[in-house]
Amino acid sequence: MDIGITILKGGSREFEKTGVYPRYILFYSSELKRNWRFKLLGEEQSGVLKINKEPAFKYEFSENSGCRIQAIGENEWHYVVSIRTEMRD
Repeated sequence: MDIGITILKGGSREFEKTGVYPRYILFYSSELKRNWRFKLLGEEQSGVLKINKEPAFKYEFSENSGCRIQAIGENEWHYVVSIRTEMRD
């Protein structure tokens, strides 16, 4: 499974309004030519990645244990090996 993850921190517009830098989790797949972006609301989060409005993958993200992804219809979870962190203004 070729899905990579980047944790984005920052965003001057939201920081000006709330005083808190937002955090986002960005999933990307070069094989599928797709990106998904979700706002991180806590230390743990789970959700669904959709392709053409249809669920394609489930994910479970944890600050401590990383992220794992499961294709819909499969029983096996795959751990994401590479998680990058980026700061943005």
